Amino acid sequence: MAKYHIDSVQSWPPFEHGGNTFSLSHLDAHEVTFKGEKATYTFVVTYGLHCFAKEETAYNIPVLYKDGREEKNICLERYEASKQIRNILVNLPTMSLYHTDVEKYFTLHMMNSATQQVEPYKICVAFFKENRLLRMHILSAFFVRTGPGAPGVVIPNKPLSLFKVAMDTDKKPRNSGKPKEASNRRKDRR
Repeated sequence: MAKYHIDSVQSWPPFEHGGNTFSLSHLDAHEVTFKGEKATYTFVVTYGLHCFAKEETAYNIPVLYKDGREEKNICLERYEASKQIRNILVNLPTMSLYHTDVEKYFTLHMMNSATQQVEPYKICVAFFKENRLLRMHILSAFFVRTGPGAPGVVIPNKPLSLFKVAMDTDKKPRNSGKPKEASNRRKDRR
């Protein structure tokens, strides 16, 4: 049963590979609250397929996973790293957000269990309102190897504060700014 009245996957079913079952419960919808000096903001957080799936990586396994929009191969590197996202989001007020035309993102350095190296990790987030709820949809999360945030590549954008983004999102009319990627709920499920 859905916990929130939203059009995103709220509970990702596990997948199987090599006789093992891999849980995705760490990517279930949840709330995160940020307390600022002037206001407190509570967001309903959901996650996209690209947090644990990607085509043509060195860490793909032959398991296709489908949401309501697309189908991708599981990437074990992304899957293992995705287990940390929920804990990372709690510290979002201390991080710098960067803005592009379609998303906000932030990078941090963390251990990559696939390479056993500390590497830059990029989390792409859409902030919007859905049915009067403040929403964060994690569009994608991956270790950055090229482009802004990669080793030796400067992020050209000016950083934003989480509280500035939250305040701006809160002022928007309901059901505004939702990216198509956030409408990933499978329609064929009961």
